[in-house]
Amino acid sequence: MQPLFINLTNQKIVIAGGGRIAFRKAKTLDGEQAHITFVAPDFSEEIIEFSGQRGYKLVQREACPEDFKDAVLTILATNNREINHELAKSLDSWQFVCVVDEAGEGNVVFPAAIKRGPLQIAVTSNGASPKLTRMLKKQLEEQFDESWTGYSEFLGKCRDHIKKLSISSSKKNEQLAELLDDRYRFSQDERELKWTYLQSLT
Repeated sequence: MQPLFINLTNQKIVIAGGGRIAFRKAKTLDGEQAHITFVAPDFSEEIIEFSGQRGYKLVQREACPEDFKDAVLTILATNNREINHELAKSLDSWQFVCVVDEAGEGNVVFPAAIKRGPLQIAVTSNGASPKLTRMLKKQLEEQFDESWTGYSEFLGKCRDHIKKLSISSSKKNEQLAELLDDRYRFSQDERELKWTYLQSLT
């Protein structure tokens, strides 16, 4: 499988299922500014409350293939293996589909991911060992602590500014490479000094 990062802003996501796993997938996607619809005969209190807070749509009935017609991402998370299987078979091959209880029937796997500002790191075993994936995520969370949030935001701001400077490409690359020094990650003062310096360049 090829890892991809996809912008889901204003895109339609349909989740078949109204229980714990459906809720967990929606929580993962919350914040992507997508339009999420749950389809299920019954919904947990968590989903009802969550959808009310976020403005997500609830359709209370069994899911059918037409529910996923315009969805950019479909998540099949019912508690019935046969229903998930039949729905997966009914979908078009171009659609992004996650089948939570049988990854091989879909073409999307949710990785274990951490976010530190614009920096995102994701890891998956493609279902081979979820325990390994969780272990690696924990290690990455420790390695990439919260200091990376402000630092990655700083890098983005500086890169945008450096790209606009009227200096040679080699000088731009020198400035970008110098920003990777750890002192900028650990010190807000160093970041402010560097930003002031970059603003002085023409």
